[in-house]
Amino acid sequence: MFRRFTLLFFLCFPVLSGCTHDFFFPTRRLYHRPEALGIQSEWFKFPSKDGTTITGLLMKTSRPKPRGILVQFHGNGENMTSHFMFSYWLPAQGYDVFIFDYRGYGASDGKPSVKGAIEDGESAINYVLKRRDLPSDVFIWGQSLGGAIGIASLALGHFAQNPRIKALIIENSFDSYRDMAEAVLSRSWITWPLQWPLSRLFISDRYAPTRYVHQLPHIPILVIASSKDRIVPFRLEKRLFEELPQPKTLWIVSGGDHLSAFTRFGDSFKPKLLEFLDEHRR
Repeated sequence: MFRRFTLLFFLCFPVLSGCTHDFFFPTRRLYHRPEALGIQSEWFKFPSKDGTTITGLLMKTSRPKPRGILVQFHGNGENMTSHFMFSYWLPAQGYDVFIFDYRGYGASDGKPSVKGAIEDGESAINYVLKRRDLPSDVFIWGQSLGGAIGIASLALGHFAQNPRIKALIIENSFDSYRDMAEAVLSRSWITWPLQWPLSRLFISDRYAPTRYVHQLPHIPILVIASSKDRIVPFRLEKRLFEELPQPKTLWIVSGGDHLSAFTRFGDSFKPKLLEFLDEHRR
């Protein structure tokens, strides 16, 4: 998935038109079903702010009283039917998980764009907050590109006064679209000499996470960074953490690659995440 992201970035750069939407590489394929894992689930549609129809998936705990719900902003490439494999273990621990596809991903309508994805994220959070049958304690979890989208969605969605939103979790995300593009371009000898001018000329930072960090609700923020991340450089993850407001906590996955905290290093980080969630419930 992530090798394809890098390859496509190289192939697309000669024809870029100055739009950050070239970060997106969605698919329509159905990869996995939570029902096959024995997880109670619900598939549904809801409208984004501009009326675009977005597809969501709710994975529900079998416990009589859920401990909370996580709204998962997934990473780039493929769609939510592959990315829920990072969170499928949470329902067994008493937490519901709500994951959705940005426009142009999976079964969601529309074409991908950063602005549109942010609006989809705002609408997803609102959808969860308005459903009275869902847990009252809500956590926002953004992974990779989803971290950047999640920060802007939470900041622009006027959620600052909503006491139900308990914490923000950012995993292996970055501070700047331009710097992320520069990092990708630096990986090839073909584009290495042009990494700085190309990333500045063709990639916009209008929706960079650091533009919105000071508009976030005053909630605990957990940042997870991997020291050997081959997709998002560790330095960009650290810089994002430094820009975020207090109260904030940094977990470093020593020797970890991209999104490995709850896979390869799950024995260590799954219990830690559960402790963090339980600590910040009402």
